[in-house]
Amino acid sequence: MFHKIGHVLFADGVFEMNRILRTLRLMLIGSGLLVFPTAGVTDDVATAQGEYLRNILPMRQRVQAMEDWWKRKKQTVLPQLMREQSVDMWIVRNDEADKYYNNEGPVYTSLLPANYEGMTTPSQYASPGSQQVPRFMLFHDNGGNVDYIEPRSYEHIGELVDDLEPSRIAIGKHNNAAMLDALGERFSARMIDSWTLGVRWLEAMLPEQVMAYRDVQGIANDLIAEGFSNMAIMPGVTTTDDLNWWFRQRMLDLDIEYENHPSIRVQRRPAYIKKYPDDAAEFVNGRIGNGSNVTIQRGDIVSIDSDIFMLGLVTDSHQHAYILDEGEQDVPDELQSALEIVNAMQDRFAQEFVIGRTGREIAAISEKIEIPERVVETDTAFHPPPMFLRRFLLGGYMFSHKTYVAGMTSGPGYYPTSIVSNEHKLYANTLYAFEPHTWVAVSGWGKSGVELGMGQIVVVDDAGLHYLDRSQQSDWHVVR
Repeated sequence: MFHKIGHVLFADGVFEMNRILRTLRLMLIGSGLLVFPTAGVTDDVATAQGEYLRNILPMRQRVQAMEDWWKRKKQTVLPQLMREQSVDMWIVRNDEADKYYNNEGPVYTSLLPANYEGMTTPSQYASPGSQQVPRFMLFHDNGGNVDYIEPRSYEHIGELVDDLEPSRIAIGKHNNAAMLDALGERFSARMIDSWTLGVRWLEAMLPEQVMAYRDVQGIANDLIAEGFSNMAIMPGVTTTDDLNWWFRQRMLDLDIEYENHPSIRVQRRPAYIKKYPDDAAEFVNGRIGNGSNVTIQRGDIVSIDSDIFMLGLVTDSHQHAYILDEGEQDVPDELQSALEIVNAMQDRFAQEFVIGRTGREIAAISEKIEIPERVVETDTAFHPPPMFLRRFLLGGYMFSHKTYVAGMTSGPGYYPTSIVSNEHKLYANTLYAFEPHTWVAVSGWGKSGVELGMGQIVVVDDAGLHYLDRSQQSDWHVVR
């Protein structure tokens, strides 16, 4: 739990009824006003959060943990990655990422010296007394450790290279004519593009980060479990917009950072679409799209695609709830078996994550996986999880970088600011948003079947792919 790293921010019983009442809003429904439903929330329910939600690390300790990881990663991971890429010098400049970001990119920002004043002892990579953000950073592997130098100018880079005699130099390929001139003909011939090294630096995780990521995923799972319950949903009253805002308010109350408005979608049997004509126009092939607002009814499947930020780590969770129909005591057997089929498909797909394969190769091999009889369609999607940076410099500056995505991906569908490639290889100690979508035939649910995109963050090590926190969503969330 996070309380092993820092003190506990939230303890049992801290959520009094007035905190729940603050989440209530007057919602305009039709021509009248309706108080946003609490579905019978009591003090007992309000204080019954999951264990992860009771132990959220305060912001100051989060930054401390991130900076501690930065120091350790510089000391241990960076030398390994430079040797992995057969590089003994890496020169980073603050404008080399224009191709992707039109400003300092995540590689440059993540390598800046951090502010340890009042926190820990100064980093071996920080320049004591420096008040200027460096234009260049140079890392040199001397065979024992990696030395950090801040070159003053291109001319200074030329002098350093002549003195240190590197055998292989990684530099940015974009707009690098001045850098090549500084290196001169002899050392320019030893240049390689630093793109892969930069991606490796961003995607490689420390064991401590993976352990913390399990807790962050646990917080996300606990939060979804609360929202996919009668604590937040009153069938026949609560709308998908209501539920969206319930999650946003809950995150705000818990001091959880987030990037996106949660995406709430509903799937409904064709017969029930006719039963509730007011919302019928919002359904296409039995499901609503993002941005639609419908009332959640009994017999519906409600799905969420949501993320939270913590410690620089971002979740990407896809989970599903079933709203019990009139007279039902549990999820119908055919829906439960559909979930089991999807989990089995995920486990089979996970076996194709083999170290050394590219994203393109994994996607191609996964298309040849044998499909169970009830499966209508599959989409074996994966991508690196978004990350974010919050860096502090000796002069007191703070660089809070937007999220970035770096590593192997299943396809090209990312913005130009994403430094991902499906030609990048799979390495150990990396993490992915693993989110295959599977459509399963279920009686009464139409030709397209039921879509179950099951997504969460996974870690890849030498033994293969592993789920964080809980293995998978083995049971439906149930709203009664």
